[in-house]
Amino acid sequence: MRRHLIAGLVILLLAIAESSLLVALLSPGVRPNLVLLVSATWAAIRGNEGLLWALGGGLLLDLQSGAPFGIHTAGIAVGSLLAMLLDRAPASLALFRTLNWVLVVSAAYYVVAILVLTAAGRAVEAVSSLTDIALPSTLINLLLAIPTHVALSRLQARLRERERFLPER
Repeated sequence: MRRHLIAGLVILLLAIAESSLLVALLSPGVRPNLVLLVSATWAAIRGNEGLLWALGGGLLLDLQSGAPFGIHTAGIAVGSLLAMLLDRAPASLALFRTLNWVLVVSAAYYVVAILVLTAAGRAVEAVSSLTDIALPSTLINLLLAIPTHVALSRLQARLRERERFLPER
């Protein structure tokens, strides 16, 4: 239970940082998607827990955004489901698996965002959005996925060690 509370707090802090701090510090449009990055990496390492992080983080981003409600949750959820479907092949390197998850979730996130914004009647230039925002942000996410994978793999090892000694319930 404690682990889930800490995870929720981490996702909350990441959502706040992504929607406010990064907006103020980095150029408009091109920035890492912290919630997407951490939830996709955790899903690649741990499975279903990462999917819960993705949904919760997407909802927190939606609550703080001026975009149509559900755009973040839908984008991260669709991307996570696609990554899960494509994750059937065994990956020899755990890092490759994480990079695959981050790439698929990032790409789906931006495609869903463009579709939702267009459906909501907002003027969106799809090609420009993909080349000027989605592609650079996806590359940033992929670069940041490497240290994120290292950190969360270490956390996973600690959790696995701790869980070995928990009594059965």
